[in-house]
Amino acid sequence: MFKKASACVLLAVASVSHAFPDRVITIQVPFSPGTTTDVNAREFAQVLSGIVKQPVVVDNKVGAEGQIGAMAVLNAAADGHTVMFTSNSLTVLDPLMKKSQPYDALKDFVPICAFASTSNVMNVTGSSQFKTTADVVSAAKAQPGKITFGYASAAQRLAGELFQQAAGVKLTAVPYRSSVTALTEVAGGQVDLIFIDHVSAMSYYQGGKIRPLTVAGAQRYKAIADVPAASEAGVPGYNIHPWFGFYASAKTPPAILAQMREAFGRAVSSPATAGNMDKRDLQVLPLCGDAQAKHLAEDVKLTRKVLSKAGIEPQ
Repeated sequence: MFKKASACVLLAVASVSHAFPDRVITIQVPFSPGTTTDVNAREFAQVLSGIVKQPVVVDNKVGAEGQIGAMAVLNAAADGHTVMFTSNSLTVLDPLMKKSQPYDALKDFVPICAFASTSNVMNVTGSSQFKTTADVVSAAKAQPGKITFGYASAAQRLAGELFQQAAGVKLTAVPYRSSVTALTEVAGGQVDLIFIDHVSAMSYYQGGKIRPLTVAGAQRYKAIADVPAASEAGVPGYNIHPWFGFYASAKTPPAILAQMREAFGRAVSSPATAGNMDKRDLQVLPLCGDAQAKHLAEDVKLTRKVLSKAGIEPQ
């Protein structure tokens, strides 16, 4: 009897371990089409599909600063076929900056693999009177609160707050439902600034509708090589580098998670992904499972300190 039961358990485990993937994998992107999160997800989907030999599609569910897309993953079957691809805005910043959410991002999701890190850039309307970072700082000091910046995620808001702290100025934050809407409003002059990565803003740069003034951190990006780094522009404290990763429901069986991490890890570390990242100045971040969890925990710890120093309370 015991042997029969054991055999049944082994067969069940074996069947589960070979169950992923057996159909289409859906990557939920909780941000707008055209953003860097979306662009990266679509390119990665092609790479992953070639590895797992199943179709991989991207679905954008936008709204509530990413919460709608996140809930779509939690409401789907926890079998590995629906995953979330997001920046650390949802997994690090939201849990620290929001008093209430329909889920616990640090408990209801588990890491599959990290993917890459990117830039954050302070941008102005193409026709803006501000030509340099010094112009923005000078005007903001002269009229505290008059200059506005749009944001559609916690990461964008944090970047704006960090800039204010670094420059010693006061700006007015304006929330938007999506990054595309925020970018459109900046392009149209309805708001003055937006702090976002250069990939998401590139089409606006090319059309002259938005101009990049400063890249966060100490290094320039080759795609916008004429734009000075924050350390050059006199605001070294403006230093933030969003990163992206894949997450599954915490209810996903361990055997399935192991297979997901193996497949996603191969795709993240592939030459195709490296080439895609290089052309956009993104840094590949090939961390899976425990390594990604450790990176996530360290980011939460660091961000908590930054928010405390900036005086940002959960809202």
